[in-house]
Amino acid sequence: MPDQTVHNRHGSWLVRILLGAAVVWTVVPILWLLLIAFQRPRAIVSPGWTFDFSLANFEEVFGPREVYGAQVLNSVILVVVSTSVTLVIAAFAAYSLSQLHWSRRTVALVLAGAGLLQVIPPMTLVPGLFATLQTINLNGTLTGLILLNIVFNLPFAVILIKFYFDTLPGELRESAAIDGASEFMTFRKIMLPLAAPGVASVAVFTAIQVWNEFLFGLVFTAGGREAPITVGIATLIQPQEIKFGPMAAVGAVTAIPIILLAVIANRQIVAGLTRGAVKG
Repeated sequence: MPDQTVHNRHGSWLVRILLGAAVVWTVVPILWLLLIAFQRPRAIVSPGWTFDFSLANFEEVFGPREVYGAQVLNSVILVVVSTSVTLVIAAFAAYSLSQLHWSRRTVALVLAGAGLLQVIPPMTLVPGLFATLQTINLNGTLTGLILLNIVFNLPFAVILIKFYFDTLPGELRESAAIDGASEFMTFRKIMLPLAAPGVASVAVFTAIQVWNEFLFGLVFTAGGREAPITVGIATLIQPQEIKFGPMAAVGAVTAIPIILLAVIANRQIVAGLTRGAVKG
């Protein structure tokens, strides 16, 4: 027993050391990003260590002649609309698959199809998607990007929300039906509020995915004011010059809000993923 206690104590310290190293590995680059963002450009490249506080980098990238402010707004619109539409469609689809007694074969086929779309590299679908958006005149538009983000985030959202609905007892739906509630009222008034933690975790996860999306923004827009901010950051890396200060300023504006969102909602994200895993 004493040997087991000593072994557990050593394991606990090892875990703490690894977790501490992971925290340092994650936090230091973020602090460095903020430090560069608020430095004067000359101080960034000067030898030695000086901190000369300035908002010059932010004034440069978010000036009236620059496109980065419009690109941040594009990303915000992308996140809000894509996440909202994805959640609405996923909630209805997940409820149907979980509670409306579809055959196991049908449910398995739908989930297999949803899972298959998740493992296909999006790059391989770009030619077909480009031709499709060109045909319906959505290529190079924010609406086209919203549509693509919904399509590629919907399968995971359906799977995860379905696992949440699976944890709810079917007797609730039967009792509501006996009391005269319609299927839609049962969904909206009873089942959906009970699955709210799962829906919230999916909302946070989807918002992070859409905010960080880069490939579609790069391929399906012409850049400039039509592109999301993830594409705008890449334009600051040029063959002749890398604008560290402006790039850090844009990075701070785009990364910090989503990091804070992930930190605040980390319990919901972990609960949603683990609860689905246990039920599955």
